[in-house]
Amino acid sequence: MTDTPEDMEAILRARLEREKAAREQAEDLLENKSLELYMVNQSLEDAVRKAKNDSARVNAIMNSMKDIAIATDEQLNIHDANIQAIMFLGKALPDLKDQSLLQMLPVSNPPQYQDLIREFLDENSEVQDIEIFFNDDEQTCFELSISSFQHNEETYLLHILRDISRRKVMMREQQRMEGELAQVAKWEAVGQLAGGIAHEINTPSQYIGDNLKFLSDASKDVFAILEKALSLKVACNGKEEYASLIKSIDEAIEEYDLPFLLEELPLAFQQSSEGIAQVSRIVLAMKNFSHPGTEDKEPIDINQAIDTTLTVSRNEWKTVASLETQFDENIGAVKCIPGAINQVFLNLIVNAAHAIADHKNGVQGELKVTTKKLDDQVEIRISDTGGGIPEEHHAKIFDPFFTTKDVGKGTGQGLSIVHDIIVNKHAGELNFETQAGVGTTFVINMPIDSNE
Repeated sequence: MTDTPEDMEAILRARLEREKAAREQAEDLLENKSLELYMVNQSLEDAVRKAKNDSARVNAIMNSMKDIAIATDEQLNIHDANIQAIMFLGKALPDLKDQSLLQMLPVSNPPQYQDLIREFLDENSEVQDIEIFFNDDEQTCFELSISSFQHNEETYLLHILRDISRRKVMMREQQRMEGELAQVAKWEAVGQLAGGIAHEINTPSQYIGDNLKFLSDASKDVFAILEKALSLKVACNGKEEYASLIKSIDEAIEEYDLPFLLEELPLAFQQSSEGIAQVSRIVLAMKNFSHPGTEDKEPIDINQAIDTTLTVSRNEWKTVASLETQFDENIGAVKCIPGAINQVFLNLIVNAAHAIADHKNGVQGELKVTTKKLDDQVEIRISDTGGGIPEEHHAKIFDPFFTTKDVGKGTGQGLSIVHDIIVNKHAGELNFETQAGVGTTFVINMPIDSNE
């Protein structure tokens, strides 16, 4: 049976309708898929923007830190670093990535750093102190904090390095100040004790001195009467009625050795008077030296201050050294803190005596103190004939707590305090000249009239 044109047209129309419906269905599906892809793309873009924002925020937080932050894998290869780390290491981040932290970080002791990492991984410890060198001359102390985190199923380490150099400096300064305060308290206690002793000695010294003067003067009168009595004895010689009396006088003269008494008694009174005068000078020196004074500067006689200190410290140097002083009488009054400057002289004189004693082994050395006016300054030189200062100690001689003395024989604060008093409190200079086996001279230069 043959299809008619009308049947063929109906078939074609049906096929066309089916294709049209299929095309519309495909277009609807394509539109839906396009919309779905668009929404997914928008979500991905939002996620990327959020990730970028989160990353930027994390970077901003990390870069705002004043501490050094470096992220590494467990083999210590660098993966990321903040701006402080980049500045510290001196290289851009692309040049740092995948480089070994131990090679890039100038650690003073790389094996020690590795040990710290191993300790952290084994025991989950956190903070240690390590020292890092910027260069050969400067050393900076860092506090190290290590933590771990997971990313893409990998373990990473975050190294936080905090510069605590300023804290260390402040701690050393605090220790120095505490040492200085302890020294001041010590000297204040010694001063109070010395002042009290001086006061107690002063009264008996005065009446002993007065009595010695009275006895010395009275002995002259007694000797004058004795001379007349001896003259009378001579006049009575040969007279029988005085024979027994003259004999008893001669026996007394022989028994008590009158010629010796006449010769030695005046000398004994003289030496006793000189001794008590020396005691009085020492007492006065102790009173002057121990006077608390103030922390304000006031004009003082620098030569007298040195002489007072030499008197007070005489017991330290008298058995080991002879003393020579050359004082410039044209210096006049020097404006300074009396108690502090006395402490300077005492420390340097005692140090000189100890240097001589250690070097001379019982042989008498020489201690020399000179003052000289130089324009608007005064120069004070304190010299000893000790063993000198070894060259390796020259740069550290004024450092707090540094001492060349044996354990128990020094605090290491003496020269540090002297340097602080002269340089910081009196705007002066403290230097030294030394020669091995010959001796040392400490040279003080400070303004005569300083208001600093």
